[in-house]
This record gives sequence, structure tokens and C-alpha cells, in this order.
Amino acid sequence: MNIGEQINNLRKKNNLSQDEFANLFHISRQTVSNWETGKSYPDLEMIVKISDYFQISLDDLLKRDSCEVDKNDFQGKKKKRYLLWLVMLLLMITAIGIGVCLKIQSNDSVNFTMKKEETYRGKGVEQPTMKIGYRYFTLSKNDQLDINVKALTDDGKLHVIITDDSKHVYYQLDGQELEDSQTLHFDKGSYIIQITADDYTEDVVSLEYCIEVNN
Repeated sequence: MNIGEQINNLRKKNNLSQDEFANLFHISRQTVSNWETGKSYPDLEMIVKISDYFQISLDDLLKRDSCEVDKNDFQGKKKKRYLLWLVMLLLMITAIGIGVCLKIQSNDSVNFTMKKEETYRGKGVEQPTMKIGYRYFTLSKNDQLDINVKALTDDGKLHVIITDDSKHVYYQLDGQELEDSQTLHFDKGSYIIQITADDYTEDVVSLEYCIEVNN
């Protein structure tokens, strides 16, 4: 029995709803649901709190999941370092400017796919807006581009925006569940696709997206 099943059994044994269980430990109902379904794991500090409150030993509570919890705690710290690295990289790219991107993407064709499936939790969702992804591309002449977007998040809103280097918006799509397919005219120049998320209320946010751009 894994720790999510243990928590589920403890909650039901004590006649608690997910909301009531969440209130005991000052977390969201979605967090409890994610634990019980195995989408995420409580950290070591929370496991100790649950153990103390229900007077159950850590050995009984963890059982075969002890390694998984340690792994999850390590991955959480790794994700924080990774997000910090991404922010620093984005700042460096902005400082260098679009000129570098012109040399990297000098061919006439535009054909790429952006994909991601991620779950953010903890400090990752404390900022008002999360920068989920970005991509630069350049057109050497005026052209038509086919844009296909599929994206969704379980909490908050996603924003897919394409702007030129003058911040003029050529394409924008907003919402919790996005699906679009169309052909748009773009002038010669450099562009950036940005994917951001905001308006979330839970401390665990899962999202995925797939964006195709080609001419």
C-alpha cells in the first residue's frame, strides 16, 4: 500500500472529507486529492505532521513508499534549481538581444513543435505568473504561417502569445483549455512565442501543451 492509499484510508477511517482533511493541515483539497491519486507526494515535514496527528508511526505510514518520498523531495529541490536556471537564461537571452537569434535561425523555413507536460507545486506557484516556455523564430520575408495549438491546465489560465521585436501582438490565445488551428500572415522579422500561466488558486498546478508552427 503506498502513502496515497494510506492517507485515503486514514481520512475515511476518521470520517473526514478531503476538505476537512486539508483544513487540518492548512493545505488545499486539490493537494489531498493529488496525494491520494498518486499525482504527487507529501514532503517529509508534512508526513511527520500527519503521523503525529493520527498517532501512527512513520514506519506504518510510509511502508514501501519511503524511497519514493525521498526521491520526490529531491526532485522538488531539483525543479526549483531548474526554474531558477531558466529565469537566469531568459534574462541573459534578453540582454543579448534578437540579433543572436537571427544568426541561429537564418534559413527561410519555419517548422517546429513545442511540447511540455509539467506539474508545478510549492514555491513554483507562489509567483503571480509562471513563464512556462518560449521560442524564437525569424522570417526572412513576408509569409503565411500555420499555427496549431492544444493546451490545458487543471487550475488557472494559460496564455499563448506571439509578438515581434516591437512587442506587437500577432497572435494570442487565453484560457484554461485551448484549441486552435489557423493560418496567419506575418511580416518579415523576428518573433517570440511565449507560454505563461496565471490566475491559479491551488498550490499544485498541472499543465500540458503542444504548439506547431510551420509554413
